[in-house]
Amino acid sequence: MLDLRDCEIAFTGRLTTMTRYQAFSLAKVFGAKPKNWVTKQTDYLVVGLIETALGEEPITKKLLTGTPTISERDFLDWCQARLAQWSRSLGG
Repeated sequence: MLDLRDCEIAFTGRLTTMTRYQAFSLAKVFGAKPKNWVTKQTDYLVVGLIETALGEEPITKKLLTGTPTISERDFLDWCQARLAQWSRSLGG
């Protein structure tokens, strides 16, 4: 399982399960370092829904940086795994 703790992450596209603010909050709570932009220090780009006109390639400038990408689902899976770890450590 991917571990985003201490990783700089950025988001692109429309997130379908939460707002960008909620995604940033979750990332911070679980130990990632969310950023509004992609830099050379960005470890992963979380990709939501990229909306385009018919016939256009679904791309954003952030995707052109070559930063490794993960899906919104992968991000949520990581959040759920971190929550489960916390629950176990609290004796839940």
